[in-house]
Amino acid sequence: MLKVYSLVQSHLAALRRDEKGVTALEYGVIAAVVIVIGLATFLTIGETLDGVFTEVNTALQDNSGSGGGGGGGS
Repeated sequence: MLKVYSLVQSHLAALRRDEKGVTALEYGVIAAVVIVIGLATFLTIGETLDGVFTEVNTALQDNSGSGGGGGGGS
């Protein structure tokens, strides 16, 4: 029984020294932060662009009814 306990203890000590899992976890956290910041940025830009396109659409509709004709050839 002491041999099994010693074997388990040595494996646990090796796991504590192993930093590969920690590095992978850190990369996962960094990736999650980048994704959240990206989504927030895209949502903000999307709302701004929606307002810009709405203004352009309204301006185009207002100008199309004014009868400018636009061909103006000689």
